[in-house]
Amino acid sequence: MTTTKGEQKASVKWDVKGSSYDPSSAERQIFNVKGTVILPDGVKNPNKISTVIAVSITVNGYQGTEAAASDNKITGIDSNGKYDTNTKITFTAAGAGMDNTNPRKGDTRYQPKSWKITETRTWDGEPYTATFRVSKPGKYTLKVTFGQQKYDGSSWKDTGTQSESTVTFTVSQAAVLTATPSPAVTQTNQKSAVQTGDSTPIMTFVIILIVAVVCIGGILVYRKKKK
Repeated sequence: MTTTKGEQKASVKWDVKGSSYDPSSAERQIFNVKGTVILPDGVKNPNKISTVIAVSITVNGYQGTEAAASDNKITGIDSNGKYDTNTKITFTAAGAGMDNTNPRKGDTRYQPKSWKITETRTWDGEPYTATFRVSKPGKYTLKVTFGQQKYDGSSWKDTGTQSESTVTFTVSQAAVLTATPSPAVTQTNQKSAVQTGDSTPIMTFVIILIVAVVCIGGILVYRKKKK
């Protein structure tokens, strides 16, 4: 400010709240702000010169945070990973900007929309996770489609732009396990049991015993008559 002793620096108390500035708006704004000059120590204003001033201020609009499609990720499945036909694979699609919990107008993000190996499957909402198992050996590619969305100040809207992320993996035939049957064990009476591995027919012993009894009986009869 100009005084009788030359130029001097002075503070200004600005009334931003009294202006038309809207801090919640993401649009470009031009507005005036009034302020009152605070006289430095020793400076008087006997002529009552107005100490109110005003300036014009331009605030550029918020451009929005642009999510990069290159930041879209597929986690839980290894790129060029090797699995077998018994393996259940669980993966998660992580879209860029999906962690923006306090969006402003103009912000963008990529929402997971669908995934495909042999057939297309879609997500209706979070969590963007799926589990699958491949029954046929071979080389496969998991493809996830992300849709770009833009925040309009109240909700997220699809822009029509899409991005795809892929992971290639290999599935081999799982080993087939064959069970070996255990030998049958039969409990027997030790007094009358035939030893394991004895292949002699039991009826043979029975016939021999009968013949022996008959022979003994014949000898006894013969001796009795002879006397």
